[in-house]
Amino acid sequence: MKLRYIIIKVKDIERARNFYSRFLNMDPTKVEGKRMIVFDLQNIKIGLYNPVADGYTFNDDDFGSNYYAAFGVDDVDAELQRVSGFAEILGRKKVDYHDWFEFKDSEGNILEVHKI
Repeated sequence: MKLRYIIIKVKDIERARNFYSRFLNMDPTKVEGKRMIVFDLQNIKIGLYNPVADGYTFNDDDFGSNYYAAFGVDDVDAELQRVSGFAEILGRKKVDYHDWFEFKDSEGNILEVHKI
């Protein structure tokens, strides 16, 4: 068994598409209208999903804590500087050899970037 997708529910799929395109430095690899946008990160895919397109409803409290994704980079300082240009940084921490920062995506979900 292997993990293939992380699906992120979004309120505004175009806003989320723009945010993740900027954060991931890539265009989506698949677009299903206003329903789903997929970014292929080689070993795993991130899907931005609009549940309203499938007839579901949602509340504002459905967002902001429905997942937690962590991305690894070689240079946390450079990535922090880049991401702070378009996202709300929640905090930066260094503990022993661990070095990371957390920030919010366009939908209020928390992401982490840490040193590989």
